[in-house]
Amino acid sequence: MSCLRRIFFALVALALIRVIYYYPQMPDIVASHFDGLGAANGWAGRNGFFGLYLVIILMLVIVFEFVPRWSQSRSNFGMKLPHRDYWLAPERVQQTRAFFRRQMCLMGIAHMLLAIYAIQLVILANFDPQPRLHPSIGWALALYFACLGAWLIRFYLRFRKP
Repeated sequence: MSCLRRIFFALVALALIRVIYYYPQMPDIVASHFDGLGAANGWAGRNGFFGLYLVIILMLVIVFEFVPRWSQSRSNFGMKLPHRDYWLAPERVQQTRAFFRRQMCLMGIAHMLLAIYAIQLVILANFDPQPRLHPSIGWALALYFACLGAWLIRFYLRFRKP
């Protein structure tokens, strides 16, 4: 298992441990939605809130662990890849597949970190009588989108015309 996959699954384990740790501490009804200023404006049951969080974790594992494996085993892998004849030539196909695996794992890590951080802020907000989301969520989103932009630029540069 690669180092990046270990990091991804360590984050999955951390998210699951946090569910087990925080679930009994949360009230039956939790603030689950916040307006642009951080004030709570939507509520959910504790079971629904943590259930949705578990679904999000499961979806991230499927999208960033199982879908890349499945797609690379298909004969039409790279159909939309620019200059696919060059990048999927027998002498380069393994490098191309390895690049896709690394990049998908990196994006999985970024998504998992954002999910963990955002849910942590929501959990902490619910310990206050007047739940308010910490404004650092804006910086976390800005960092996430910067990473996404860098990731897309990396793809573009990697698969430009040879």
